[in-house]
Amino acid sequence: MSKVFSIYLSPTGTTQKVALAIARGMGMPFEDLDLTTPKARQAFKHSFSKNEIAIVGLPVYAGRLPKNIDNFFSGLEGNGASAVALVLYGNRNYNDALVELKLKLKECGFVVKAGAAFIGEHTFSKNIADGRPDENDLAIAADFGKKVVASIDMDIPGNLTIKGDYPFVWRGYDPANPGDHPTFFTISTNKQCTQCYLCAENCPWEAIEMNDPRMIDITKCMRCLRCLKNCPSSAKYITDEKFLSFLPEFEMRLNSRRCEPELFLPQV
Repeated sequence: MSKVFSIYLSPTGTTQKVALAIARGMGMPFEDLDLTTPKARQAFKHSFSKNEIAIVGLPVYAGRLPKNIDNFFSGLEGNGASAVALVLYGNRNYNDALVELKLKLKECGFVVKAGAAFIGEHTFSKNIADGRPDENDLAIAADFGKKVVASIDMDIPGNLTIKGDYPFVWRGYDPANPGDHPTFFTISTNKQCTQCYLCAENCPWEAIEMNDPRMIDITKCMRCLRCLKNCPSSAKYITDEKFLSFLPEFEMRLNSRRCEPELFLPQV
């Protein structure tokens, strides 16, 4: 192995942290590829060779990968290269997301050699998995990187078994068909908005109107809250009463235990 590529979609930075920690743990030159914005995804294309490793990281939304991100995978040409499937979730469950990512990478021509599910601060609340991935998580990620390289060098035969179901049990969150879900809410913008357009330019889903950043297309918005958390004027906010009344119970339920990273490597 000669080079590692850390490739991820990370609206609030948690997936990015773990992907980079795994890459650094591999102990070889690596390239950091942030494909969070549609512009970055549309511009990216790489044909991998068999002496390269791709760490591919995505967030989990309701047990599945985000919807409408085909352009994330369209630039990936695996050509039999090794890949690590990585998902990040908010201390609830990753359900079928890791299986889904493994299948996507296989369709792109990769041989998935390892898989991992890590925990990040929940999109909806900093009170859920606050500060994660923490130092312990990142140490586990770096050590996992070393183990992945060792496993690839050993060339262990057989399929990689990871947790999850296929055909999929979990439908995932679809903004265009939210149903009567208590976490379905609208992000609003107040008069503090300076129209700097940072939210529109950096929205992973192209849900914010470029000509008027106060307008959000709820059929595209994944509720990642990147716009709310990164607004320099704190102009984005949530007022939905149903969501706000649901949040305390949701925080209590998800904080009842500390989920730990789950790692998957071929067994000898």
